[in-house]
Amino acid sequence: MTSEVLEILMSPDKPYLRLSTFGHCGTTFSDFPKESDMVESFQCTTTQTNRYKLSLIKPSVKALAVSSKVSMRTDHRGFLSLQYMIRNEEGQVCFVEYYCAPDEEADEDEYD
Repeated sequence: MTSEVLEILMSPDKPYLRLSTFGHCGTTFSDFPKESDMVESFQCTTTQTNRYKLSLIKPSVKALAVSSKVSMRTDHRGFLSLQYMIRNEEGQVCFVEYYCAPDEEADEDEYD
């Protein structure tokens, strides 16, 4: 709750996908194996770590709450794309996309 950033690590090797936050009370992370029931498809050829301001990602949580699937992608510059698949009341499938630029280069000590 006290973190200002979300760090996303994607790698072709373990831990594959790691979400980390850094706050006054410590650091927390969650690893997601590519064989997880939560992961339908995982494609990654190089290890990449990027940090994003949580204040910029929080607005996308509303779409996450009503989505049935989520696609998460990054490009070589670290730009994050979140695509949410949502079924409306009539059963039609809609997509909501959310983009976020990575946090500027920061000293590792800034969040530790």
